[in-house]
Amino acid sequence: MNITQYTYDLVRQIPPGQVSTYGAVAKALGNSGYARAVGKYMNKNPDADTMPCFKIVKSDGSLGGFGLGLDDKIRRLNKDGIKVKDGKIVDFKQVFFNDFKTDFPLKKK
Repeated sequence: MNITQYTYDLVRQIPPGQVSTYGAVAKALGNSGYARAVGKYMNKNPDADTMPCFKIVKSDGSLGGFGLGLDDKIRRLNKDGIKVKDGKIVDFKQVFFNDFKTDFPLKKK
């Protein structure tokens, strides 16, 4: 499996009503320096309906980007039960997901 697909599979693990961060996904890949690459993978996601890239936000709870526009990201987050106020996730720490099942494919040995 290539790293892009592995990243998408990690993001699919995020349960309804929860979000994660670019950095958390990068750590689940095994390299915390990969956060920008995670952002690029999210931007290149071919289908936001089957791969919930809208659930990936910045580490401070702010929204980050979204290829279909921030209004659509907010709509998708709200539909998933996640509240947004002033460009940030409400109760971010309570809805943050970091319990990825992973083999850490980028881990340096």
